[in-house]
Amino acid sequence: MFNLFKKKAKFYSAKILNNDKEFKVSKGKNLLAAALDDGINWPHKCRVGSCGSCKYKLIKGKISPDIDFGYVLSFDELNDGYALACQSSLKSDVEVEIELKK
Repeated sequence: MFNLFKKKAKFYSAKILNNDKEFKVSKGKNLLAAALDDGINWPHKCRVGSCGSCKYKLIKGKISPDIDFGYVLSFDELNDGYALACQSSLKSDVEVEIELKK
């Protein structure tokens, strides 16, 4: 009953474990857009979920996929925790692994 008035987070934190970078993701913004806005050189080509170049491994946290990742990622990638940054809305703080472009 008392949770009705609890404020929801306006942003979540995303941490890239293997590159020691951290950035904020505003509610309503996908992971890729937030990373690029923060100056992080996240690999990408299409930004609509069809090329798979923005894939990352979700280590900790919760996301909401904006599309079915199964159209782009293999069964094994999905089982290993991979997702597409351009189609990932955060539901909590997250920790991810990805090889950033130089």
